Amino acid sequence: MILRSAVAKLREALLTASRTLRPPSSQGELSPVQKQILRSLLDGATLKSHRYLDGGKEYRLHPLYGDATQVPLQDVQGLEEQGLLLSNHKFPAATLYLSQQGRRLDQIE
Repeated sequence: MILRSAVAKLREALLTASRTLRPPSSQGELSPVQKQILRSLLDGATLKSHRYLDGGKEYRLHPLYGDATQVPLQDVQGLEEQGLLLSNHKFPAATLYLSQQGRRLDQIE
């Protein structure tokens, strides 16, 4: 339990450091795809990270109705780096969800 707590604190420290090291112009700017991902999550869609034994990884957005669509890895990782998405870190299909910061509507309009 102590190790899990230490890992979580280290991860948070690394995310904070990566946000402060990034140039200010790249912070807070969302691509159209990233905005659509956030809108979809607010509308009830589920974003999952599917990992494979061969090391492959892909992200799929599962809407409430209809088929799942694959979303670009770099867009999801960008949202995670900005602190807008969090993960439950499950294998083989982790679920990503909106952080408190990611729920703010003014960022996606």
